[in-house]
Parts: sequence; structure tokens; C-alpha cells
Amino acid sequence: MRIEVIVEQKESGEFVASAVEYPGVGATGRTENEALARLFDALESHLTRGGHPAPPSA
Repeated sequence: MRIEVIVEQKESGEFVASAVEYPGVGATGRTENEALARLFDALESHLTRGGHPAPPSA
């Protein structure tokens, strides 16, 4: 499974990671790796609960 992920660094220095296909699933961290690890945990939890990706936009 491939999931497009976006990681941005805020002015505060905090990193924010989000999964494009899964709106509302995101995570933050002090480092890029920490934000990604937390995002993967959030995605695993979302998918375990039966979550699905957003439908493709027209």
C-alpha cells in the first residue's frame, strides 16, 4: 500500500505530518521522524477501525 504523505515544519519548529488520502489523520512531532512515526500509528489505528480513504476529487 502506498500513501502520499506531506510533512511541513511550522514556524515554531514543530513538524506536522498528514496523509493526503485520509483527511483528518495527522500527527505532530519535535522532529520529522517523530511526526512520521506518530502519523503511521494514527493511520494504523484509523484503518483498524475500518477507516477508508477519501473519494477521489473530480
